[in-house]
Amino acid sequence: MTSLAHVAALRLRRSPRPRSRTLLLGVPLTVQPSWLFGVALTAWTATDAVLPATVPDRSLLTYAIGGVALAAALAESLALHEAAHCVAARRAGLAVRRVSLGFLGGEAELDALPRTPRVGAAVALAGPGTNAGIALVAAVTHIVLVELQADPLLAAIAAVLVVANLFLTILNLAPGLPLDGGRVLHALVWALSRREATATRVATAGGRGLGAGLLGLALIVAATGDTAVALWLAVLGLSVNGG
Repeated sequence: MTSLAHVAALRLRRSPRPRSRTLLLGVPLTVQPSWLFGVALTAWTATDAVLPATVPDRSLLTYAIGGVALAAALAESLALHEAAHCVAARRAGLAVRRVSLGFLGGEAELDALPRTPRVGAAVALAGPGTNAGIALVAAVTHIVLVELQADPLLAAIAAVLVVANLFLTILNLAPGLPLDGGRVLHALVWALSRREATATRVATAGGRGLGAGLLGLALIVAATGDTAVALWLAVLGLSVNGG
């Protein structure tokens, strides 16, 4: 799940200094601890709950392998999301200083603000659009695996990948910073009011409201005993508020 860091006007924190020479499309790439936590949480959720409920009567080792494979596929989805931001920014004539992968997906730090609201919206929408495309490919893969009567666990992993990327698409389109939907809201308010500062305040307020709503929902879900879902909602809420 991701955001696009517009360096000055959106007043977001700068990405941490890269810890390695790893590159994404030639751009310095930083992997934050929260990204690794997200991968581990995904693998645990899939191993402990999702895959056993979908394809029962397999060994724990089999579920663990499937969970790790699913987590790796989702991690790749997030990297492709950020790569799409980079490509869209470059097409608009904007240089990307660095990319940082975190729990919500990542940040692509630009060297300058988008010149127009339309450019800002186009760069922001590139990420969710990529996740929607990945969901489509995973859906076709699921259908093919079912038709070929392949191992049901493989088909289940493809199906979960569809749902996860659709979730990423919808979440990232939520109208609040630091999510991509917040960038789109920022661009819309900027275009209507012709005041970039006003757009920043509105989009930031949207993000704070979204984060608070996710935390409140996490408390409700926790009361029902669904620990995994409550943990996901709480981490998402904290990530949005912290962005």
